[in-house]
Amino acid sequence: MTERWLKMDLHCHCDLDPYDHRMCEASPEDLIAEAARLGYQVLAITCHNLDVWNRELAGYAASRGITLIPGMEVSVEGRRHLLAYNFHQSAGELGTLSAIRAARRDDTLVIAPHPFFPAPTSLGRLVGKNLDIFDAIECSGFFTRSLDFNRKARRLALRYRLPMVGNADVHFLWQLGKTFSWVHAEPDPAAIIHAVKENRIRIECRPLAFTEALRFWGDAMRTIIRSAKPASSRSLRRYAPHRP
Repeated sequence: MTERWLKMDLHCHCDLDPYDHRMCEASPEDLIAEAARLGYQVLAITCHNLDVWNRELAGYAASRGITLIPGMEVSVEGRRHLLAYNFHQSAGELGTLSAIRAARRDDTLVIAPHPFFPAPTSLGRLVGKNLDIFDAIECSGFFTRSLDFNRKARRLALRYRLPMVGNADVHFLWQLGKTFSWVHAEPDPAAIIHAVKENRIRIECRPLAFTEALRFWGDAMRTIIRSAKPASSRSLRRYAPHRP
């Protein structure tokens, strides 16, 4: 395998998400298929506190030309969100910043998602107080020209020379292709993680039009109203947390 620029999104949700499944109509396979159609070569499905990665799903992704990175959006210190990749541990084992710190390895990756968005799930000042934990900062795709909570994240990344990773925080398939990253690496999970840490990455961030932001919330409300099934009733047994 040779290094090349790979189109990547490391923050996506699907209908198996224990928390956001009512906002997500796409299955993991649907998400992978649409990403492949749009030319992505790297993807992580980061459900809340659930790593859906398994060899079957990774094999399906590979058949569509996509390297699937194991990962999840973990709740730490209560409700704060953190993106953790390739840890091979349950969310319960990674529920504090100290647990993340102790479990980090050369082949793991930690990203601060939407760190300064005005929500109780954002890490906020905890990022600056725990810089040793974070390998990169997210530039979230949920912004418009007039309202952009990524600005403080950009300043933090620049000040401490941390890589920035563009992610769409995908809940609906139409979000794909608006904010994403290019990473210069071999199409292999360990190589991709290493390349992100070395900042061999460039991001493309297109602000949402006001109508697109309204569409997100409109789609979210309609999906929540239509959906009555809890995620636990779905085929979660196929997506047990992966351990080596």
